[in-house]
Amino acid sequence: MEPSNIDLNDTKTITKFFTALGDPTRLQIAQFLGNHGKSNVSEIASQFDISRPSISHHLKILKEARIVDSKKSGQEVYYWLLFDVVSANLQVIADALRSLKCHD
Repeated sequence: MEPSNIDLNDTKTITKFFTALGDPTRLQIAQFLGNHGKSNVSEIASQFDISRPSISHHLKILKEARIVDSKKSGQEVYYWLLFDVVSANLQVIADALRSLKCHD
Protein backbone atom coordinates (compact mmCIF):
# COMPACT_ATOMS: atom_id res chain seq x y z
CA MET A 1 0.00 0.00 0.00
CA GLU A 2 1.37 3.40 -0.98
CA PRO A 3 1.23 6.40 1.37
CA SER A 4 -1.75 8.67 0.84
CA ASN A 5 -1.39 11.87 -1.15
CA ILE A 6 -1.79 14.22 1.83
CA ASP A 7 1.17 16.60 1.89
CA LEU A 8 3.01 17.46 5.11
CA ASN A 9 1.29 20.82 5.57
CA ASP A 10 -2.12 19.19 5.18
CA THR A 11 -1.12 16.49 7.66
CA LYS A 12 -0.29 19.06 10.35
CA THR A 13 -3.50 20.97 9.67
CA ILE A 14 -5.64 17.84 9.64
CA THR A 15 -4.02 16.54 12.83
CA LYS A 16 -4.72 19.81 14.64
CA PHE A 17 -8.28 19.81 13.26
CA PHE A 18 -9.12 16.29 14.44
CA THR A 19 -7.30 16.70 17.75
CA ALA A 20 -9.43 19.76 18.48
CA LEU A 21 -12.63 17.95 17.55
CA GLY A 22 -11.56 14.83 19.45
CA ASP A 23 -12.71 16.45 22.67
CA PRO A 24 -16.47 15.89 23.20
CA THR A 25 -17.05 19.40 24.57
CA ARG A 26 -15.31 21.06 21.62
CA LEU A 27 -17.23 18.88 19.19
CA GLN A 28 -20.49 19.93 20.89
CA ILE A 29 -19.45 23.61 20.79
CA ALA A 30 -18.71 23.32 17.06
CA GLN A 31 -22.08 21.63 16.55
CA PHE A 32 -23.82 24.35 18.56
CA LEU A 33 -22.19 27.09 16.47
CA GLY A 34 -23.06 25.23 13.28
CA ASN A 35 -26.70 25.11 14.32
CA HIS A 36 -27.02 28.56 15.91
CA GLY A 37 -24.56 30.77 14.04
CA LYS A 38 -22.70 33.67 15.66
CA SER A 39 -22.79 33.41 19.43
CA ASN A 40 -20.91 35.00 22.30
CA VAL A 41 -19.27 33.10 25.14
CA SER A 42 -22.25 33.61 27.47
CA GLU A 43 -24.67 32.20 24.89
CA ILE A 44 -22.42 29.21 24.31
CA ALA A 45 -21.75 28.65 28.04
CA SER A 46 -25.49 28.65 28.76
CA GLN A 47 -25.72 25.41 26.77
CA PHE A 48 -23.04 23.58 28.77
CA ASP A 49 -22.47 22.67 32.39
CA ILE A 50 -18.98 24.18 32.49
CA SER A 51 -17.57 27.59 33.36
CA ARG A 52 -17.19 30.52 30.98
CA PRO A 53 -13.38 30.38 31.33
CA SER A 54 -13.48 26.72 30.32
CA ILE A 55 -15.67 27.54 27.31
CA SER A 56 -13.20 30.30 26.36
CA HIS A 57 -10.34 27.80 26.58
CA HIS A 58 -12.17 25.36 24.29
CA LEU A 59 -12.97 28.18 21.85
CA LYS A 60 -9.29 29.18 21.77
CA ILE A 61 -8.33 25.63 20.76
CA LEU A 62 -11.08 25.54 18.11
CA LYS A 63 -9.88 28.90 16.77
CA GLU A 64 -6.24 27.75 16.65
CA ALA A 65 -7.41 24.73 14.64
CA ARG A 66 -9.32 27.09 12.29
CA ILE A 67 -12.64 25.46 13.11
CA VAL A 68 -14.15 28.68 14.43
CA ASP A 69 -13.39 32.34 14.01
CA SER A 70 -14.29 35.33 16.14
CA LYS A 71 -14.83 39.05 16.08
CA LYS A 72 -15.09 41.52 18.91
CA SER A 73 -18.16 43.74 18.90
CA GLY A 74 -18.17 46.22 21.76
CA GLN A 75 -17.36 44.24 24.89
CA GLU A 76 -18.53 40.91 23.45
CA VAL A 77 -16.61 38.45 21.31
CA TYR A 78 -18.74 36.51 18.84
CA TYR A 79 -17.73 33.11 17.50
CA TRP A 80 -18.93 31.21 14.45
CA LEU A 81 -18.15 27.94 12.71
CA LEU A 82 -15.91 28.10 9.63
CA PHE A 83 -18.03 25.80 7.45
CA ASP A 84 -15.71 26.07 4.43
CA VAL A 85 -12.61 25.14 6.42
CA VAL A 86 -14.36 22.24 8.16
CA SER A 87 -15.66 21.00 4.81
CA ALA A 88 -12.22 21.31 3.16
CA ASN A 89 -10.52 19.35 5.96
CA LEU A 90 -13.11 16.60 5.74
CA GLN A 91 -12.67 16.53 1.96
CA VAL A 92 -8.89 16.04 2.30
CA ILE A 93 -9.52 12.97 4.46
CA ALA A 94 -12.22 11.66 2.11
CA ASP A 95 -9.86 12.05 -0.86
CA ALA A 96 -7.05 10.26 0.99
CA LEU A 97 -9.38 7.38 1.89
CA ARG A 98 -10.55 7.10 -1.73
CA SER A 99 -6.90 7.01 -2.80
CA LEU A 100 -6.20 4.15 -0.40
CA LYS A 101 -9.24 2.25 -1.63
CA CYS A 102 -7.98 2.54 -5.22
CA HIS A 103 -4.76 0.75 -4.22
CA ASP A 104 -6.55 -2.45 -3.10
